[in-house]
Amino acid sequence: MSLDRQYSFENFVADNTELIVGSLQALILGDGEMQVGLWGAVSSGKTHLLNASADFARNHNVSLQIYDGLQLRHCDASSFEGFYHCDVLAIDNLDAIAGDQAWEACFYQVINRCRDGEHRFLFSLTTRPDELGARLDDFRSRLQWGLLLQLPAIGDAEIRQILRRRANLLGFELSDDVISYLLTHHARDLGEQIDILQRLDGISLSQQRRVTIPLVKQALRERAD
Repeated sequence: MSLDRQYSFENFVADNTELIVGSLQALILGDGEMQVGLWGAVSSGKTHLLNASADFARNHNVSLQIYDGLQLRHCDASSFEGFYHCDVLAIDNLDAIAGDQAWEACFYQVINRCRDGEHRFLFSLTTRPDELGARLDDFRSRLQWGLLLQLPAIGDAEIRQILRRRANLLGFELSDDVISYLLTHHARDLGEQIDILQRLDGISLSQQRRVTIPLVKQALRERAD
């Protein structure tokens, strides 16, 4: 899974940030739970937190490998168990492999080895583990062994804060008017909004222009084309 190093624990926005970040840092450092699962709706921050975990691990000399379940499901499950060797194994979108018996059996063993102390395990889902459409009950039950944290849905105030922080990381400022325009004229999906910010960054740099509503209109037109 490709990492976005602009994601960090410092720029994660949520109501219970301290609990979530503290639990992930403790897992990475080996001071907390051996297994942590994050679940929440699309754009609730799951991928951000896994990228932030990778960044934190790298800064603390902890070996963390991160994979995307959406990509894994197109691979051979039998080869995965011997592929990874790390302190922390992180899987984003683990629910993508639900229904594939070979992959479910693979992660059944991954979690067993986690409980034996061979590594620590971090994963994300879009639904609660007990509601997962899995074929193996043992796989579903093992996802509930460790700490499970629900990520709250984010509202407009949080989206505004995230977009402003993200723009600052990219090196430009977003006015309240520009943010309002983005939220009014485009989907509130945070992933899509961040994609627009990256396009705005490229256009503003190439044209040496400030990010204004006309520039946003241009970016949206080019994105549509």
